[in-house]
Amino acid sequence: MLAHPLTRQSLACIRCGACLNACPVYQQIGGHAYGSVYPGPIGAVITPQLFGLRKSAQLPYASSLCGACREVCPVKIDIPALLLHLRAEITEGAEGRGAEPITSGRTGERLAFKAWAAVMTRPRWYRWSGKLARMLQPLVVRGGKIGKVGGLMRRLAPPLAAWTATRDLRPIDSRTFRERWRETQ
Repeated sequence: MLAHPLTRQSLACIRCGACLNACPVYQQIGGHAYGSVYPGPIGAVITPQLFGLRKSAQLPYASSLCGACREVCPVKIDIPALLLHLRAEITEGAEGRGAEPITSGRTGERLAFKAWAAVMTRPRWYRWSGKLARMLQPLVVRGGKIGKVGGLMRRLAPPLAAWTATRDLRPIDSRTFRERWRETQ
C-alpha cells in the first residue's frame, strides 16, 4: 500500500466512518456485510490490499462510485479512484507484476452475465423470466423470505446459496409493476 502512490493515500484514513455513513450502498447493506473488520467504502479499499485481491476481489465492486465518500472524507482520500484502481488490478492483473487477472477462468460467471444482458435487453424475454422466477420461487421461499438455500437449489444456483448464507432476500412480488399500473389506470 505504501509503495504505490495512489494506494498510499488509503493509509491516511482516521477510521471516522464518514464514508460509511455517506455511501448509499453501505447505508443499505451495512458496513460489515462482506466479512471484513474494516467497514464501508474505505474497507473495500483497505481489505483487498491487506488480505490480497484473490481473497476479497468482490469488495471493490461493492460501490456505485458516486463519490459521496470522497466528498465527506475529512482527510480527502479519493476512494472512487482507489476502487477503480483495484478493479483494474483485479480484471487486468497486478500492474507491473505480470500477474494473471483474477477474473480469468470464470467462464460460468461470464456466461451468466451474457445471459443476463440478453434477457435485460429483450422485453419479451424479461417478462418471461419474471414469470418463470415467480413460478420457481416457492422452492426457496420459507416464512416469507428467501433464507438459507440448500440441497438441489444450492447446486443449481451457487450464487444464490452464497448470498443467502449470511442474509435473507425478499421474495419476488406476485404481481409486476406493470400489472399494478394497469389496475390503477
